[in-house]
Amino acid sequence: MMQLLRNPWLFGLACLLCGLPVMVASYPPMADMPQHAAQITALKAMLFSHGWPYEPLFSLQPFTPYWLGYGLVMALSVPLGILLAVKVVVVAAQAFFVWAAARYCVRAGMPPAWRWAFLMLPFGFAFQWGFLNFLVAAPLVFLFLGWLQRWRESPGGLRPALQMVAVLHLLFFAHLLITAFVCMVAVLLLAHPWQGLLRWLRRCLPIFSILPITLAWMGVGMASAPAARAPIGWEIGLHRLVEFLPGLVSVPDPTVGVLVGSLLLALPWVAGFRVKKHWTAWVPFGVYLFFMMFVPHFLGGNYYTYQRFGFLGLPLYWASFEEPASRLDAKGQRWVAVGLAALGLLMLGWQTFRAEVFNREVAGYQAVMTRAEPGRRILMLAADPYSRVSAAPVMLHFASWYQAEHGGLSEFNFARFWGMPLKYKDSRGPGIYAGFEWSPGSFDWEANAGSSFDYLLVRSSDDAREWVRGKTNGRMIPIAGNGGWQLFGKAAHE
Repeated sequence: MMQLLRNPWLFGLACLLCGLPVMVASYPPMADMPQHAAQITALKAMLFSHGWPYEPLFSLQPFTPYWLGYGLVMALSVPLGILLAVKVVVVAAQAFFVWAAARYCVRAGMPPAWRWAFLMLPFGFAFQWGFLNFLVAAPLVFLFLGWLQRWRESPGGLRPALQMVAVLHLLFFAHLLITAFVCMVAVLLLAHPWQGLLRWLRRCLPIFSILPITLAWMGVGMASAPAARAPIGWEIGLHRLVEFLPGLVSVPDPTVGVLVGSLLLALPWVAGFRVKKHWTAWVPFGVYLFFMMFVPHFLGGNYYTYQRFGFLGLPLYWASFEEPASRLDAKGQRWVAVGLAALGLLMLGWQTFRAEVFNREVAGYQAVMTRAEPGRRILMLAADPYSRVSAAPVMLHFASWYQAEHGGLSEFNFARFWGMPLKYKDSRGPGIYAGFEWSPGSFDWEANAGSSFDYLLVRSSDDAREWVRGKTNGRMIPIAGNGGWQLFGKAAHE
């Protein structure tokens, strides 16, 4: 059994199993993913085909640090279609994350059989909220940290400095927050060996090279978008301690998350491992703790800034221990290894079961949308945006799948946010703006430009026909309803 669990090829196949819950699901159960898919489809049309009827409403913003995930999905959508392309990229990112985290930890001294526990990690906060570009960039943290160790030991000179500059600028266009995280780790690690402040700053110059492009991007945002200048939302409090353990292990149920998180935090100590004595071994996990406890919730127009880092923690924590000479006996090692493998596979099975439940919840969406003509404009009114399988509002933006798959235009739209590659040209006048998606009951025919929509898609357990009739003065009539999904379209006289 131990030989099987140590086998790298078998573990590689297990990494691919992380994609099972995504591939089984009709649509990925990820809150923001429909919006990303809609952005990518529109970008592809504007860049290549110019056949999208709503193209005149938008402008391109190529200077944005979110191109890696979008670029991969856009390229794969040509042969695979947008839905399958999204799934393939998410699955690849999940498998790559588990493999990269395991590789980093094993090289740091973790027993190879322990890496099976990492199979549960890709389904945490960032996954549930559908942070596509962050998920794609997250595995690069572990690749960068492994490369950084070798870079620190290099003799120095122009060539290593230019390598660091190039790597960080590539990371910038993968995800800015990931770049910020690894830069903080790198700056702290370069303080060893300490040779004075000036020597330390000189060694950090290749790291600081990322500042000009970062400040330029932030300057563009500050000048053009009020949201970028909004006050910082810190939200520091005891709730972060409550969230910490479930986020560390990506377990969907908070109570189970606390139990599993406590177990995996205690495991190195119970197994007789020693804390690595040199402080540099704890720098990556220390930076992770700083992010989880003190980085703002809302920063520069970006929500859930610190929460998304949760699933990085366990590998960084285990990499901070070393195996002593007096270790567990063979039987104890076997029990720990089998237990961790069983735990990882059990959580993977749980996520797959949740995907099947989600399929039943969105079957109604698939049924009613067969009645919608392609290429039209649709407004999502999610009175009930939640699913039984996720703490995130995974139905909040679901109408954006219509835009992604059928060439229409959905609202609310992420093109209202600054920093996105695709942006509305005109931010004034009647329409649907940020915040409306959370209060669909506030819909007003005049204030929200109701006449510009061909369809309203309502998700509610209540019958919405009377409510829609009153809100639209009879201008929208029922077309189809199934399982809480209700589609309304313009009356004939409209």
